[in-house]
Amino acid sequence: MAIVKMKKLRLAALGSQQTDLMYELQRLGCVELRPCEAPEGYLTPDTGGDRDQRIEALQEQKKRAEAALKLLKQYAYEKTGLFPGRDRITEADFFADIREEAQRACGSILEAAATLDQLQGEIYAQRSLADSLALWEPLSLPLEMTETRRTRIRLGSIPLNRGTEALEAALAEAGGEIAVVPAGTDRDRAGVMVVYARELESAVEPVLRAFSFERAPTGGRTGSAGENIAAARKAEENARQDMDEAKAYLKECGQYRRLIRLYSDRLTLELDAAAAEGTLLRTSSAFALTGWVDEPSVPALEELLGKYCCAWELSDPEEGDTIPIKLRNNALTEPLNMVTEMYSLPDYRNVDPNPLIAPFFCIFFGMMFNDLGYGLVFIILSLIVQKKFKLTGGTKNMIRLVLECGVTTAIFGIITGSFFGDAIPVVAKLLGKEVTIPSLLNPLADPMTVLILSLVLGVIQILFGMGVKAYILIRDGKPLDALFDVGSWWLLFAGIAVGALRGFWWIAIAGVAALVLTQGRAKPTIPGKIVGGLASLYDITSYFSDILSYSRLMALMLAGGIVASIVNVLGSLFGSVILFIPIFVIGHVFNIGINVIGTYVHAARLQYLEFFGKFYVDGGKAFRPLDRNTKYFEIIKEESIHG
Repeated sequence: MAIVKMKKLRLAALGSQQTDLMYELQRLGCVELRPCEAPEGYLTPDTGGDRDQRIEALQEQKKRAEAALKLLKQYAYEKTGLFPGRDRITEADFFADIREEAQRACGSILEAAATLDQLQGEIYAQRSLADSLALWEPLSLPLEMTETRRTRIRLGSIPLNRGTEALEAALAEAGGEIAVVPAGTDRDRAGVMVVYARELESAVEPVLRAFSFERAPTGGRTGSAGENIAAARKAEENARQDMDEAKAYLKECGQYRRLIRLYSDRLTLELDAAAAEGTLLRTSSAFALTGWVDEPSVPALEELLGKYCCAWELSDPEEGDTIPIKLRNNALTEPLNMVTEMYSLPDYRNVDPNPLIAPFFCIFFGMMFNDLGYGLVFIILSLIVQKKFKLTGGTKNMIRLVLECGVTTAIFGIITGSFFGDAIPVVAKLLGKEVTIPSLLNPLADPMTVLILSLVLGVIQILFGMGVKAYILIRDGKPLDALFDVGSWWLLFAGIAVGALRGFWWIAIAGVAALVLTQGRAKPTIPGKIVGGLASLYDITSYFSDILSYSRLMALMLAGGIVASIVNVLGSLFGSVILFIPIFVIGHVFNIGINVIGTYVHAARLQYLEFFGKFYVDGGKAFRPLDRNTKYFEIIKEESIHG
């Protein structure tokens, strides 16, 4: 339960061994490579154009593989669990030669998807064509026929509210032989065919413009509108059949899912290795690297390097080094990684906060939920999920944290006598009986006691945080700083408590004097030291503000209990246990849903602001070794996992 110690690695080896050694380092997964510097003129960075082109090619292949998998997810759906795990595979199977086969599969899938896009475009085009000619479908006139020897023919449309009769009447005023033939209509416009003598062109055009006449989109087509519409519908039907065939083919391509996933993971490893090569320095016959290795992995690394013709050095971190952070925790404290990582990892020279916040976080969460029923729901769900699914990483930590918080929630539920609020007395009353649940603390009846308990817990955590700061100072060889910066405040707080209870204020006065005399010690002048000491007394307001922040424990404790009671009251209004059940289930699921996020956030906030502020130095960067960071498969070292 600590920050894992790191060693700095410097290594030089023959260039002929680079590929094999980098492969083995990735297989071992314990070295984080960093760009290294070398004496001028001796080594040159491994940043050639060949490597950049190789990375670009790998990225393109990776993009195609992921695109193919996305298409398979859409067209060849595979049912997975809520928390899908990774398949296990041997090294021999993982590194088998599947590149060409996988590339062909990806190409076929992407080609089928491109065909689908083309067909979809064809369907849209044919549908648009049919829709654009629908107004003139009743007419048998070929679209290419726009005039005769003596007449002109206009196909078009006018607004539906203007009416073809009004158009015909307006054109009649122009004189001469003019015919208006109505066609189809839609919501807005009416299709018409206007036939008039050639010599009437100048008289007809102004009338048509006045009626907002729009020409039909014939587009050089031949045959009647009806014939074109029928052809478009036939083409659309054929395209749909081709689409169905393409979709059926994509569904059959589901058989390639495992192959492409394997290929994608292989590309991930190759990309990681290629990126790592960019941190190396090279000559024509040698290469060098620097990095970090976690101390527990040093023996395995030394055993590996002993197999190669190379020179290496392991040393302790130096002042100014940016040291990666790796936390080592047990089963109880590891779930708190998700809480710490949401804030920031600690500085390498600080302390691992997980074991420090674990009891407080779980107690605060349980206190705010304080219900035996809710706690049992958390416990049962987390146990089922852990048993049914193979969880890893953040998901595993989240589910285990739910289990731990479920236990504290159930304990506080027993203390407060809450089981889905007051469900037991309410149901008993519906059945004509009276039941009273014993409790050590009733938040709704005695909120002042809950408030005092909340503030006391706050005082305990804040004093504990100050104690952690004192430990860090003593560990770093600064015992006097621990005495002055922590001991003086403890003396003042103890004096305030004793003075409030017994009236002995001299202890508090001694604490004030200690602060005034020590908190300005870094100042160069005596007046500066005194002013600095006096100014430090203002920090007492910050401490009291921090303590008052813990009143949120009472607020959420009451809020959850009140909502639970309201749900039970609503369920009992009908006087029937049968009608009570659905209201009970829906209401309490809703109460859990709205409270679980708020409770988590407020429990975490108390750690981040009130507790961490007393000792925590953040800014650490996570330890990210060159590793086999696969997404779909877990590589195992056994020869076979079958049978």
